[in-house]
Amino acid sequence: MLPYKIALIGTGGRSLSYATAYRQRDDVHITALADPDSSHRTIMAARAKLNAGYAEYDDWRDMLQDQPDLDGAVICSPNHLHAEHAVACLERGLPIALEKPLAPTKADCERIIDVEQANNGRTLIGFVLRSAPFYAKIQELITRGLIGRIVSIQADELPGVGVSSVMNRSPWRRYRDKSGGAMLEKSCHDLDLLNWMMDCYPVSLTSYGNRQIFVTDPELPEHCGDCHLQTACPYYNPTRSAHEDEGEQALHQFIREDDRCIYNINKDILDVQTLNIEYQNGALCTFTLNFHAMGPGAGRNFHAVGTQGRIWGNLHDAKVHLYRNGPGQEEVFDCSGDGTGHGGGDRLHANELITMLNDPTYQPRQNARAGYLSAVMCFAADKSVEEKRRIDFHFGENGFIELA
Repeated sequence: MLPYKIALIGTGGRSLSYATAYRQRDDVHITALADPDSSHRTIMAARAKLNAGYAEYDDWRDMLQDQPDLDGAVICSPNHLHAEHAVACLERGLPIALEKPLAPTKADCERIIDVEQANNGRTLIGFVLRSAPFYAKIQELITRGLIGRIVSIQADELPGVGVSSVMNRSPWRRYRDKSGGAMLEKSCHDLDLLNWMMDCYPVSLTSYGNRQIFVTDPELPEHCGDCHLQTACPYYNPTRSAHEDEGEQALHQFIREDDRCIYNINKDILDVQTLNIEYQNGALCTFTLNFHAMGPGAGRNFHAVGTQGRIWGNLHDAKVHLYRNGPGQEEVFDCSGDGTGHGGGDRLHANELITMLNDPTYQPRQNARAGYLSAVMCFAADKSVEEKRRIDFHFGENGFIELA
C-alpha cells in the first residue's frame, strides 16, 4: 500500500540525490536513515529537506530489524561495505538501489550476484549517466544506425577541483582497499556507457596509469592552515569547477572535515589512467581519467566514429553533435537536463527504483550484471597497469569473467 516505505543505508553525499527525489513524491516515504555518523544523517536530511517521520539508526542491522515492512532500500555506503549491505537486503527480499560500483573486489561482486539470483532479487546500480539526457540521446542516435557501425569511441573524464578534492581527501575513497581504486570509484559508469553503446562484450584491454599530480611535496606542510600558498592553491578552500555538479559540492561538505594538504595526505590511488579496449564487434575504445582538469572541455567528453558519420559532445555543454557523411550536414541536439546532478540523470535514476516497486517484473538496464561487467573491466585495467600487459576476458557459462 502506498506510500512505499524506503530506507537509506549510508547518508553521505550520494544519498542526497535519492532523498531529494523521493521527498518530492507523494508515493514514497523515507522511513529510516542508517549511518554510524549522526552528523551525516543530520546534514543530508537538512539538505534534502526531509519531512519528519523517519527513524535514525547508527547500525543498519538494527534498522532492518526494526523496520519489518520496508518496500525497498537505497545503499549509499562506502564501497567496501556494499556487499555486506546488499546481501542482507537481497536476502530480506528487498529491491535495492545500490550506488556504484557494485563492489570493490571481484569476489564480492560475484557474491552479490549469486545472492540476488538465489533470492530472485533485483538491483539498480548507480549508473546515473544512463539516465542523463545527453547520453540517452547519443545511445538513441547510435541505435538508430545514423552513423552506421561504430568503429571507435574516444571518451574521457576530466574532474575539476571539487571532484579531485573529494577523491583525494575522502576518508575512504583515497584508499584502494576501501574504494577499489580511482578507475572503479570514479569511472566505472563511464565504462558502463561504453558497454551500453557497443551492445556487446569487451574481449581485451590494456591500461597505463600512475600518480603525477597529487604527489608528496616536502616543501608543503601537513595542514593547509600552515601553508604559505593558501591564496594561490585551488585546493586550500576548494569549490567546484564550473563544469562540476552542485552535488559534488555537497559531497565535499561531508569529507572536508580537516585541513590536511591534498598533496601530502596519505593515499594510494592513481590520478591519471588510460585504457584501450577491444570489443567483440571489432570496435576500439580509448578512455582517459585525469584529475585536476579545469576550463573549457573539462568534465566528460564523448566522440564516436562510425562507418557513416560521427557523434560527439561534452556533458557539461549538454549538446550532442551528429555529423552524417551522406548529407554532409551537422545536427546539434540540446540535451539540457532538469538541473539535477549528472546532467539531469540523478532524479530520473532515483525514480527507477520506484518503477521497480510499481512493477515487480521490471528489470532495470542498470542492473547487477551491468555493474559486474564494468567493475571487472576496472579490475582488469588495474591489473594491466600492475603487470604491464594486455588482459583478456574469458566469459563462463554463469556469466562470470576470468581475466587472463
